[in-house]
Amino acid sequence: MRKKPFIVLAALLILFTFSLAACKDVPQNGEYDITAGVTEARGDIEFTVVSYNLHSGGATQEMIDKAREQIDASGADIAGLQEVDRDGSGRAGDKMISTLTSGAMNNYFFAPTMSYYFGEDYGIMTTTRHEMAGSFSLFLPFPYEHPTLSNALIEPRVVTRTLITIDGVQVAAYNTHLDYTGKTMPDGTLLRRAQMQFVYELMLTDPCPYQILTGDFNAGGWDDFSVFMSSDKYALSSTPENPIASFFTDGDKNKPAYIDNIIYSKDSLQLVEAFNTESDLSDHLMLTAKFKTIN
Repeated sequence: MRKKPFIVLAALLILFTFSLAACKDVPQNGEYDITAGVTEARGDIEFTVVSYNLHSGGATQEMIDKAREQIDASGADIAGLQEVDRDGSGRAGDKMISTLTSGAMNNYFFAPTMSYYFGEDYGIMTTTRHEMAGSFSLFLPFPYEHPTLSNALIEPRVVTRTLITIDGVQVAAYNTHLDYTGKTMPDGTLLRRAQMQFVYELMLTDPCPYQILTGDFNAGGWDDFSVFMSSDKYALSSTPENPIASFFTDGDKNKPAYIDNIIYSKDSLQLVEAFNTESDLSDHLMLTAKFKTIN
């Protein structure tokens, strides 16, 4: 088992915080083995990844049906999805997970984020058309003190990791949705960066040579990605030099935002192309990145 001190300390802090703030039972940052089941096998493969925030609170059954078609049509091997509702939640047609997994991407791992508003029915999900194993979910840091009201309104966040086997080669697929805070928390940027640091440290301990990270990072600017951008291990698909819009502020296409991304291990993966797909199925755009392995 490989864990860095920062991760262990953050996990203890998270457990303490949630014991005070959570109203329901939630997944714990307990013991996990990031090395379990990892073959470290290398091979020549190409694969496609999408990252998509599906805006569950504003989605209808028709929109989710079309989003599933859009994801399947992209030829995605792996999809990191955010704002997904568990079936029976009463929103987004009441069967969001079963709809999204009714096509080619029929294997999945869902993790609730215990939203203040939607409880354990709301979270993030990784889907794939391939075999998956080794899935786990960890809470992200919540390391600052806030007024009671702010604590109640700030949503716990998680990162998930799943091993996905493509043509005999494993890819460690990470997915997350980082903190978004407005007026309730002035130091929201610090919290997002602490969460980003947690994910970075976690991925560094992963022995799987091929790694990708999908997510809605709610980035306030490119500096929020600095821990990955300055790394000799990882790179961004959407960069300051080649920005790919994933959101339009206030719905205005003249105000593009770059808050979603697909991050990858640049020492083992080559980015072939990256692009967005505009639609009216969500308030976010679907990001797509195509990769091939480097051996």
